[in-house]
Amino acid sequence: MASKSGSNVIVVKGDKILLLLRSKGSHWKPEHWGPPGGHIDPGETPKQAAVRETFEEAGLRIKESDLELVAQRTKHDFGMIYYYTTDRFTGKGITLSHEHKSFTWADWEKIEGLDTIFEPDILALIERLLSSK
Repeated sequence: MASKSGSNVIVVKGDKILLLLRSKGSHWKPEHWGPPGGHIDPGETPKQAAVRETFEEAGLRIKESDLELVAQRTKHDFGMIYYYTTDRFTGKGITLSHEHKSFTWADWEKIEGLDTIFEPDILALIERLLSSK
């Protein structure tokens, strides 16, 4: 049984979301686009992990109170995965970690043309989020 869990943050700016391009040497889905996110460390809540991972991977500061849980699922080969969204963040631009090699602010049309890590239900969720903007 999987004992890991992860948090991802769909950072929204206008009608676009932040996507990070995973490095070629990534152990999971290299050269695919995805949101800031990662493992929940021992003793961390899912929201704390979301805040930490967004800062570590993109250099953006977000507050737990600004995160809205939009999806939660169990993935058979991993564990529980939490998806949060926020349009409130601060920072001096995007600062990538070693895990990523590029970033983009993508609208729905652009997202459809990218190789992403998202499963169909999460893509549908993102489409709904962006269409409401």
